[in-house]
Amino acid sequence: MRTSRVLPWLLPSIVVVASLASGGCASPTYDGWRAYDSGDFAVALDEWRAAADAGDLEAQFLVGVLHDEGRGCAADDREAARWYRLAAERGHPAAQTNLGLLCFQGRGVERSASEAARWYELAAAQGFPSAQANLGVLHLYGLGVQQDFARARELLGAAARAGDVKALGTLGRMEYEGVGGTPDVAQALQWFTAAAERGDVTCAFRVGRMLVLGDGVERDARAAVPWLERAAEHGVLDAQFALGWLLSAGDGIARDDRTAAAWFRRAAEGGHPYAMTHLGLACCEGRGVERDDVEGARWLARAAEHGVVLAQYDFALALLAGRGVERDEHAAAQWLQRAADQGLAAAHTKLGHMVELGLGVQQDDASAWMWYELAAALGDADAARARERVAARLEPDELAYARSLARTAATQR
Repeated sequence: MRTSRVLPWLLPSIVVVASLASGGCASPTYDGWRAYDSGDFAVALDEWRAAADAGDLEAQFLVGVLHDEGRGCAADDREAARWYRLAAERGHPAAQTNLGLLCFQGRGVERSASEAARWYELAAAQGFPSAQANLGVLHLYGLGVQQDFARARELLGAAARAGDVKALGTLGRMEYEGVGGTPDVAQALQWFTAAAERGDVTCAFRVGRMLVLGDGVERDARAAVPWLERAAEHGVLDAQFALGWLLSAGDGIARDDRTAAAWFRRAAEGGHPYAMTHLGLACCEGRGVERDDVEGARWLARAAEHGVVLAQYDFALALLAGRGVERDEHAAAQWLQRAADQGLAAAHTKLGHMVELGLGVQQDDASAWMWYELAAALGDADAARARERVAARLEPDELAYARSLARTAATQR
């Protein structure tokens, strides 16, 4: 594969548009390809431009690609579109496909999904897989054409049979989500596997995830690992986190805290909030890494800011204990409140304890009873016992007030 264009969608699906193959030694584009392969794009442009000006169809397309990508010249959408159009109007399927992409995105030409569909249709009629895949996606979403799931499947299927990786992945999503019919998870797994075997790392993660969960296939964590590793090594954060989780839990595979922590770190540094949480806990516990409360608190704080309820709770505990961070009972209460708002029973209980003792907040038995009541309703037996202890100190009117607080809080959740 020489170069490619991609078509982005609101859903996480990308379709390859055009791939280039160099001509033989007798081709007018041959010398340009030698320069291109050596990274001398300016020379490649000169060679291909000369051939393109002489009317060579492939050269016109290749000059369009260089202007599209800004190789050997400044990127210029209008110039790319002009060269693509010259080749497209003479029937070049890759040029038709790339021109369709420019029409869809409104780069160098007026934005028009229907015009994009027209160019894709011309290329698809020649059996060009990338155009079939793109046109299939347009029918899938009803963009520039009438939405037609059957036609989408037909086009994507043709592209998939030709080995188009993104068509394989898109068909997998359609089967998994039941687009245009009922979900067929087993068939989705087959499509995802075929795409993953051809290098789609997102589909490799999907295969690994389905094996871990036993989703459409017998659960097999050991078989999932190679797929997850393939995706993780290519930067798929969810795969990195999943590997860390499997290895730290020893769930179906041998436990390996050190390797788990390494995967958590890679995912955390990439911005994965749950990996930040697990890495923070590993640092605080010295599990798979040297114990470092300061680093642990820092990762928990980052995850907490991302809304991870477990991180919010554990960071609050670190603030209460002054572990790895300056002790701050008031800030701890605020983080517990945020965790409680997400329904964490332990956060309710801890808030009840802090309100009961006046730690970081005003002491108030009625409010303490309320927090214990909310935690008990979520199944916390310790909170239920604490609720009764506080109730013994309340006057009847105070207990009635506490009950009203709990009812109001419960209705707001």
